[in-house]
Amino acid sequence: MTITSTGVTPNEVIVAVGGRVTFVNNDTIPHDIMGGPDPARPDCHEIDAVGFLTPGQSGQTAPLPTARTCEYHDHFFHAAVFYGRIVIQ
Repeated sequence: MTITSTGVTPNEVIVAVGGRVTFVNNDTIPHDIMGGPDPARPDCHEIDAVGFLTPGQSGQTAPLPTARTCEYHDHFFHAAVFYGRIVIQ
């Protein structure tokens, strides 16, 4: 997943059970990727392993152990372009 000033691309990805997803910050400002649809409803704590990414930095989720759909958000920027889903199959 690539983070730029226009959002996260793609905003949805499909991975196998046990897989990981890498986020790369290609923006000029930091981003903080967290699991869940918004800060008030945390979920999918494996995504929290990505955490705070400075410009040029990348981070990876912990292994995603269960088939389900996990939502994520940028804890700093609450615009829809910084939200997405990881589908674990």
